[in-house]
Amino acid sequence: MKNLFTDVLIVGAGPTGLFLSNILASFNIKNVLIEKNKSTVKEPRAVSIDDESLRVIQSLGVINKFLNKISINYGSYYISPNGKNFAVIEPTSKTYGFHKRNSFDQPDLEDLLLKNLITKYKSNVFFNTEFLNFSQKQDYVCSNIITDKKKFQITSKYVVGCDGANSTIRKLLNIKLIGSSFKENWLIVDLFNSNNKFRHTQVFCDAKRPCITLPGPRGIRRYEFKLDQSESKKDCYKSDFIKKLLNAKGESNNSIIRRKCIYTFNALIANSWYKNRILLAGDSAHQTPPFAGQGMNSGVRDALNLGWKLAFAIINCNSKILKTYEQERKNHISEMIKISLLMGSILAPKNKILGFLTRLLFYIISYYKPAKDYVTQMKFKPKPSLNDGFLWRTYKNEENQLIGQLFPQPIVDDFKGNQYLLDDILGNDFCIIIYASSPENFISDKLIKKFKTKNINIVGITPEWINPIKTNFNIVRDSSKTLSNKQYNNCLNKAFFIRPDKYIATITKAQNFESIYYLIDEFKIKLD
Repeated sequence: MKNLFTDVLIVGAGPTGLFLSNILASFNIKNVLIEKNKSTVKEPRAVSIDDESLRVIQSLGVINKFLNKISINYGSYYISPNGKNFAVIEPTSKTYGFHKRNSFDQPDLEDLLLKNLITKYKSNVFFNTEFLNFSQKQDYVCSNIITDKKKFQITSKYVVGCDGANSTIRKLLNIKLIGSSFKENWLIVDLFNSNNKFRHTQVFCDAKRPCITLPGPRGIRRYEFKLDQSESKKDCYKSDFIKKLLNAKGESNNSIIRRKCIYTFNALIANSWYKNRILLAGDSAHQTPPFAGQGMNSGVRDALNLGWKLAFAIINCNSKILKTYEQERKNHISEMIKISLLMGSILAPKNKILGFLTRLLFYIISYYKPAKDYVTQMKFKPKPSLNDGFLWRTYKNEENQLIGQLFPQPIVDDFKGNQYLLDDILGNDFCIIIYASSPENFISDKLIKKFKTKNINIVGITPEWINPIKTNFNIVRDSSKTLSNKQYNNCLNKAFFIRPDKYIATITKAQNFESIYYLIDEFKIKLD
């Protein structure tokens, strides 16, 4: 193989690397993806995918191919040692366009993303290829690679390590992981042909033998059992031991064991996510306990945040925007780890007394509707929001609360009555949303052309009670009433500057939104 030149070298073709490669390709950024294994994974690993990740898949144009491969909208039933439900989490809202909790089979997702890379973007993907070492220069990185026992070199403007918990790149950069590892071991058993047809997750909160079982598509089901310290790993892999555990949860011997392994969970965050032109993403940068189902989803958020910023850096020849990557992502992943640890303590109480007190708390909560909704609708999940970074704060409190948040994705209809998810109208570049009863009053052909020179799209959204009109730019109506709340009603006749990852960068008065034109240039100067 000859030496290669590219914009970005991505190391690791797991979900994070595959997402990042697709996102970069969607911005016409050349990238090479390498993976030390012979193929994408063929066994299940991650099993939960949330609404934010589905929104990213939508942005890549393959959401319809994926939705028919997953189990949509499952809840969690928390079960006491006597077999009774004491808490139920079943979120119903679709703020970002999709249900909050869904299950999938990781090989399906990776196959879909890989095919999209190869067929749509003609990207270079090399399996059975290992990253050896690198040398960083001022303007590029030279990486030494080996494949089929032959060494070659890839020269790139940036390198991103998506190479997992044991990241070679993180170790070469001498970046440390901060946090803790669980001392307990958990036995993971994935089944084909499970006779457990319950469509929700079951969480058996028993200090003696905590267990969680998660549904999957096509009769697939996962069981996770906490192991006692006295139980050796060798004995736990024996079929009799596994059958005994499964039978205790109602599984028959007809189920086929697809995969069995023992995990030790981690709650770790890298103390730095980049050094010069080399960055980390996904498990290379952080590892989250699985109790909130956010491990892979956090990696997808990394890929989305980093992807458009790498494109920005390469197109504008300004790498300093990449400093906002860790700045924006690190706090959120820290909050996700905290909520995952909290949910783990509910699943696996240290003793019977703590288990009883936890159930008592949920019993009390069930009688207070705001607290009950907080639990059942998953409002405890940390919101995707940013405090600093690629943002401009305004002076009004209600606007400041929205800046840095992920803009919702309502169902919208145009003046003909055709319905879409909002992102299908917005596209994947920067965008200005004018939210008003008459968005057309705030725009002209001259302004539309001016913003197009910076690849900034302009879309008008009317509130649910106002029909859109046909004009010289897209105006749609919030038909799902997603924006019909106090926060957004306070922002009528305002303009939202939306980043490619759909976060709100700033909000202005609609009549003053032309000022947004200069913000990107202002940000470049600010970075310098």
